[in-house]
Formats: sequence, structure tokens, C-alpha cells
Amino acid sequence: MADTRSGGCPLCQQRSHGQQLEAMDIDDSASPVSDEESEPMSFRARTARILALLAVFVILFLWGWALFFPPSTKAPGTLQDRTFPVAADQICTTAAGELALLPKSYQTTDPVSRSEVVTKTDVILNTMLDNLKSIAPPADTHDGKNISEWLADWRSFVGNRESYAEALLVNPKARFYVSLKDKGQVTRPIDFFATFNKMYNCVTPDDIE
Repeated sequence: MADTRSGGCPLCQQRSHGQQLEAMDIDDSASPVSDEESEPMSFRARTARILALLAVFVILFLWGWALFFPPSTKAPGTLQDRTFPVAADQICTTAAGELALLPKSYQTTDPVSRSEVVTKTDVILNTMLDNLKSIAPPADTHDGKNISEWLADWRSFVGNRESYAEALLVNPKARFYVSLKDKGQVTRPIDFFATFNKMYNCVTPDDIE
């Protein structure tokens, strides 16, 4: 009887060997395939990429705008005509010279004397404001509107001084209160407008502490 254990079915061995070869051919689990190729991009990754591109676009837009459309160098209160500022500074210089002849109110020794000094100072300031108003352009113009508002702020400040002088006569410990504008003391826009338009002697005096 022929021994079939080793060679009785050569085709079986070939078929088995062929099946192993076929299995090796289709098993590609070890092939180097990246996650981006095998799986779609996650929502978080897509969002991060979109935000990064958007940030780059915004930066480029801002730089382009700043280069081709630079902001104005003039403040909203800038006067277009220099006629008033030049004349106004001369008027204020004259008033400042008269104020220099008076003592500072905080240098006085008693409330009555302090009240008298403030009152004399206010007379000079009111005269100054009257002279400024007489040379101001019409209120319906750009410069005239800004100047009228500035003079109104000045009047409010002088009114605060007058109230302080009166209060000192009845209350030796009276305090000086200044009107508010835009969440700050009215002296701030007065001084800013004067300084920005080169009317340096038209700022508020510092004679009251």
C-alpha cells in the first residue's frame, strides 16, 4: 500500500500554501497609513484650522487698512481756523498777568480773605470770557460750535468759584466743588481744548486747592 502521508495530496499542500500567500497579500494592517488618510478630520481640528486662517486674514486686513487709510491726526475739538486761538491766547495772557498780581486763595489766612480773593479773581475771569466771546466765530460754524461749548464750560467753572466764595462767608470749612462733564471735572475738557489748540494761557487757574 502506498504511503500517502507525505505526498498523497500534493495539490492540497499547494492549495494550502497558496491560501497562506493570498492571506499575506491582503493583510495590510502593518502598512504605514496616516490618521488623516484613514479617518476624516475631526470637528475640533477643522475649527482650529478655520480660526487660524481667520486670524491671519484679520491681521492682514488691519495692516492694510492702517497702511492705506491712516487715522486722522486731528482731535474732534481741533479748530480749523487759527484766527481765534491766536487772538484768544493774547486775551488770556493779559488776564493771567492780572491774576498774578493777586495772592493764591489757599495762601490766605482766613475764610473771609479767601472769599475776597476768589471774588476778585472771578471778576478778571468773567472779563476774559466776555472778551473771548466777542471774537468768537458764529455758533453755527464748526469752530464756533466748539468754542461756544468751551466757553460754556468755562462759565460753569467760574460759577463754581462764585458759589465757593459765597459759601466761605457762612461756612469757614466750605469746600470747593467743580461741575462734572463726561464723568470728570469740567476743568479737564477746558484745559484740553485750550492746550490742544495752543491757547496755553487759557487753561484754568490753580489758585484754589
